[in-house]
Amino acid sequence: MYRGAAPLRRRMCIKISGERPMDKVKLRDALMAQLWRMYSMDIMLYLREFLVGETALLECIASADRTLTPGEISEHMHLSRARTANILRTLREKGYVSMEVSGDDRRKMLVSITAPGREHLAGKHAYLESYFDKYVEVLGEENISNLTALLKVTADSESELLKRFGAQS
Repeated sequence: MYRGAAPLRRRMCIKISGERPMDKVKLRDALMAQLWRMYSMDIMLYLREFLVGETALLECIASADRTLTPGEISEHMHLSRARTANILRTLREKGYVSMEVSGDDRRKMLVSITAPGREHLAGKHAYLESYFDKYVEVLGEENISNLTALLKVTADSESELLKRFGAQS
């Protein structure tokens, strides 16, 4: 861990639910360590596909209330246009999406999910639901409720984090 600025850094303490105060740097480092530990778990390999790659792109297309252009998908998914084009090509080859030239503007392609794409996504959703049912069993209802509340606070804090740090690439 980088400690070069430690002599200059004013250490602040944070108190968590009646426990003794914890050094802010140690708290940050503990958070980073646990997030990395979770990311490194074998089971996360199955969950990552819902966040990046083919399944995530298919989910994006399926959840739209209209056809999308590759550029819109790229923006929504925060992917380069080249990466988006490669994933769309693969999805099209598998028969999960169709791409048609726009009637309004022949330069635009419109992307939509196909019936086989919806079936594939439904299978992925069934697996994910089964996984999270087991996750609730293992962690217990109270822990899942607490985790869900913390994840909500995290998601709700996005605009404040972006104000403080700006969009990082």
